[in-house]
Amino acid sequence: MSEPVVRPVEPADHERLLELAFESKAHWGYDRDFVRRWAHDLSFESGEERWVAETDGAIVAWAALVPPAGEVAILDDLWVDPTWMERGLGSRLFRLATERARELGAKRLEWGAEPNALGFYEKLGGRKLRDHVTEWGRIAPWMGLDL
Repeated sequence: MSEPVVRPVEPADHERLLELAFESKAHWGYDRDFVRRWAHDLSFESGEERWVAETDGAIVAWAALVPPAGEVAILDDLWVDPTWMERGLGSRLFRLATERARELGAKRLEWGAEPNALGFYEKLGGRKLRDHVTEWGRIAPWMGLDL
């Protein structure tokens, strides 16, 4: 398997991105039918910047950045195929999003964190800013990183 290449998302990637979000979220033990319905409702209509990590023609991770409004950019998505977790790919996409947010003039990057990924984000310098209610009605950490 070759080293993943990061590139911008293309419209033909969208179906795989939905499946990858499902696989990544379901990995944490959530109800698979519930997670599949949630992933199916994800949209690619906004003006977010998105990137995929691809190896040997297969997309194995993706991330999305909402450009800054004022001084804050939002990391809206960061999904890694469970077979690629703990291999540096999530960190690589996170760093890309932080660099791009900085280029766009953001002073801080913020995101809602999957509670199971809290340690991952803390290792990358993120800190919990507050709790927020997710679209699932759960309380989860809202995190930030000064750029």
